[in-house]
Amino acid sequence: MKGWLALLFILAGLIWVMPATAHADTANVQVNNLNVRSGPSLSDSVLGKVQKNESYSVVDKKGDWVKINWNNKTGWVANWLVQIKKDESVISKVDYLRVRSKGSLTAAVRGYLMKNEKVTKVSESGNWIKIDRSKGSSGWVHKDYLSTYNSEQSNNGNQSSNSSQTSLGKVNVATAVLNVRSKATTNSSILRQVRKGSSFEYLEEKQGWYKIKLDGSKTGWVAGWLVTKKNSSSSEPKADKETKVTMQYNATNLRSGPSTNYKVLGRANKGDQFNVISKEGKWYKISYKNSHAYVAGWIVDENNSTTPTPVSSSNLSGKTIVVDAGHGGFDPGAIGRSGTYEKTLTLQTAQKLKSTLERNGADVVMTRANDSYLSLSARTALSNASKGDAFISVHYNSVPQSIRATGINTYFYSSTTRKLASNVQSGVTQATGLRDRGIRHGDFHVIRYNKKPSIMVELGFISDASEEKTVKSSSYQNKASQGITNGLIQYFK
Repeated sequence: MKGWLALLFILAGLIWVMPATAHADTANVQVNNLNVRSGPSLSDSVLGKVQKNESYSVVDKKGDWVKINWNNKTGWVANWLVQIKKDESVISKVDYLRVRSKGSLTAAVRGYLMKNEKVTKVSESGNWIKIDRSKGSSGWVHKDYLSTYNSEQSNNGNQSSNSSQTSLGKVNVATAVLNVRSKATTNSSILRQVRKGSSFEYLEEKQGWYKIKLDGSKTGWVAGWLVTKKNSSSSEPKADKETKVTMQYNATNLRSGPSTNYKVLGRANKGDQFNVISKEGKWYKISYKNSHAYVAGWIVDENNSTTPTPVSSSNLSGKTIVVDAGHGGFDPGAIGRSGTYEKTLTLQTAQKLKSTLERNGADVVMTRANDSYLSLSARTALSNASKGDAFISVHYNSVPQSIRATGINTYFYSSTTRKLASNVQSGVTQATGLRDRGIRHGDFHVIRYNKKPSIMVELGFISDASEEKTVKSSSYQNKASQGITNGLIQYFK
């Protein structure tokens, strides 16, 4: 009995001296030159000073003193000279979100956050949020790519009733076994599995995922790259196969209605052809992505012949190329000297590359066809599930303003894809005339975890003002697309 009592006293003593666990609080300094001390009293030595309106994570509390995380160290400040605020947790919306040393796009990058990684919000300044990780490292992140934890949690896809939602169409399962998940992410819980050929009504489309209707009132999410979509509009008139229109210009706007006031659904390039559904005034209603769009009649040629446009003879005929437009949606990628978003350039170039490849007889699978976010794992999953013969990830490069860099380089991961990288690098540099920076080994997710022959091509530096102006042009992007195509033709010889 005495032994047990002794043990209890020892445990009680340990509990007393153990520090409190970290509080989810922030201490906001209310005065200038506030002393940070080595212990919780005025007699403890001063380690340094903090200034008014600075904020620090609270590590511990004792009496009238607060222990803070300060310059990757800890120290004590007087509780009556700080304002304690319960911290807000935030979540990264994207993979590889840059954490910077200051709230500026030119500040040094300290590290990265992955999608759905939760961190503590310490303070906010303009468009930047100071965050603190569990290991004490802090930095600044642009707030456009963060969401609050509570908001994120409440928006989880669930199996609630959606009887008020209208069916947008049907999706058919295109893989042997497909996971139906609780929300639109690959790391959410699996509700059930469905088999190839199964068909479901879908109620919502979000970032490459479809919310489908299950038994009764339950719903779940499926990956868009593992299903085929059929729109519900059964009254849509069939295209007149005898009438087509041919685009006369690159980047022709395809709109949701017959006027320039309607939103742009997508863009087409010179030589692209579409079946005509009807003509409304000076506008053509055309078949577009299992639905329809409108194009202005004065920028197209009408062709009543049933003879299709001949395809260039090349060894790409019968090949399937997966084209990946880097970044997108919440993730802008690099930002150029004049404010150009990398995600915009990659999509424009990928769309041109698609047209060029198709003119040479290839089938093309796009990882994204609009300004939407798609995770790195989703891109590789789409490629791996496809019948692709090659995977091309399109990017543009950037370095800090203090460094000047120009030119094109191509990355490969496996030695088996070195030849593909070399052929494409040669084709692009010859077609564009930009500096040849050569091919390099790159440990990037989309090529490392890709089962197809895969490369990442960086088509120029938007951190260089002159090169940014060049690569923004439609002419350059057409040349780059032709260069990639030439490289693929050489690769498949």
